[in-house]
Amino acid sequence: MTPLLAMVRANVMMSLRNRAALFWNLAFPALFIVIFGVVFGRGTTIELDVSVASSESAFRDSLVAALQANPSFVVSLGDEASELKALEDGNRDVVAVIGPAADGTAGNLPMVTLYYNATEAQISGLAVGSVRQTVIEVAGGPPPLPIEERPVTAQDVTFMDLFAPGILAMSLMNSGVIGLATAFVTYRERGILRRIRVTPFPLTSFILARVISQLLVAGLQTVILIGMAWAFFGLHLRGNPIVLLLAIVAGALAFLAIGFAISGIAPNAETAASYANLVTFPMLFLSGIFFSMENAPAWLRPITKVLPLTYLVDALREPMSFGNGLGAIWPDLLALTLTFIIAMAIAVRFFRWESRPA
Repeated sequence: MTPLLAMVRANVMMSLRNRAALFWNLAFPALFIVIFGVVFGRGTTIELDVSVASSESAFRDSLVAALQANPSFVVSLGDEASELKALEDGNRDVVAVIGPAADGTAGNLPMVTLYYNATEAQISGLAVGSVRQTVIEVAGGPPPLPIEERPVTAQDVTFMDLFAPGILAMSLMNSGVIGLATAFVTYRERGILRRIRVTPFPLTSFILARVISQLLVAGLQTVILIGMAWAFFGLHLRGNPIVLLLAIVAGALAFLAIGFAISGIAPNAETAASYANLVTFPMLFLSGIFFSMENAPAWLRPITKVLPLTYLVDALREPMSFGNGLGAIWPDLLALTLTFIIAMAIAVRFFRWESRPA
């Protein structure tokens, strides 16, 4: 039994000394628990975007006050045309239009029409039911208050329409950060950069060739992923292809620059892979790829705004899913450009021809 116990002890010690194994076996699942717990745990309530459209009246003011008292509602005021347009664009869940007083109702209560997005049945059903109950409570009880529900058909955006841009953004990130960081450090470890240094072939041309090849790979990734989503899952192709191409190029360059920066900081390929995973992993779950961050805790939302993948997901989703043009994504392109500049500055600052000890 003693040799067996010694072997068990040796295996346990080897496992504890294997940092990569510890990460994937312990830290990686724990991070899932933490991230999903922070986003969805602790009784986080769903926020519903509700607007009230009407002229000033005591009933409107009472309804707005009642809606604002409920933490589940984000309440807006506006005219009927602009609020219905916001509903069609997916920026509202319910629009309550208060009409003139209806004849035959107690206290001459107004006619209330609840407009909702017919393409989002689950959220719209919850929102309409909640707003309807609030309207009834403000009116002092159940009908004779006249309440009408009217569906508004927005763009027929399917799950795949929203999911495919996020997966494409994730693919571009992984290719740029993980792929380039480890590859470039490997070049340095094998002495390839040192050999290039003493040849007439300039390093800038070598890096440019790498960038161009990565952009070509990004184009191939785009064609394959979009083609699969369109052919097998009914992806709707919307928007200007040139706008989509600009988003792809800006995103690919931003994450290539991050990969270069990591390759300058990391002493070896194993460390580069760890740094790359450390950078990319939080962005996978905090950038809106798999689920919306709108219902995340208020303190967490500003953090998502500093993640480059958030801007790439939005820059791809706006033209692909909703058919929007350059005017809708220029802030995202600006953020990605700034990411590229900052990351390239770090890469140049820490660039090394030779490897150094870990």
